[in-house]
Amino acid sequence: MPRTLNLLFRRDPSRDRQRDKIRYEGYQILWPDGRTVALGMNAFCQHGQRLLSLGRHLAGYSERLVELVCFPLQGLEDDLTRIPGHRVRRFFLERHGRFGRVHFLDGTPTDSVFEIGRDEPRVLHWIGLTMLRDGERQWFDLAARAVDALPMQKKAVLQPVS
Repeated sequence: MPRTLNLLFRRDPSRDRQRDKIRYEGYQILWPDGRTVALGMNAFCQHGQRLLSLGRHLAGYSERLVELVCFPLQGLEDDLTRIPGHRVRRFFLERHGRFGRVHFLDGTPTDSVFEIGRDEPRVLHWIGLTMLRDGERQWFDLAARAVDALPMQKKAVLQPVS
């Protein structure tokens, strides 16, 4: 059964960083009504930006409302979920104690780590962390699409970081 979450990603250059050769762009993550989402992640690499239609895909805007749909799977061999208008990628979530880390299809860990007790319970349920036992793994397809109904601000309102 798919689980949907709508989040507003607002560009925040103060959260930009680089680790080794990977450049991350920073964002404030908000509920559609503008309230802050309690979440440990606040920056995304090029792969995450592409999946979420952020980064250069913002096309001059400072924020974007994104519909995220998590499709839990039986395993890696399930057919890839296809939804017109959505970017879809396959991942797995692996739980260790209170933490769940998202991994790419090939097993490479991402920097997306969720934590029970820190992150928003609604987000933890959406990704499926609260349904896993320690050491368990859940494969899922993640579908994302920009929701165009939101009037977005032009990036000119952002001040350059010096």
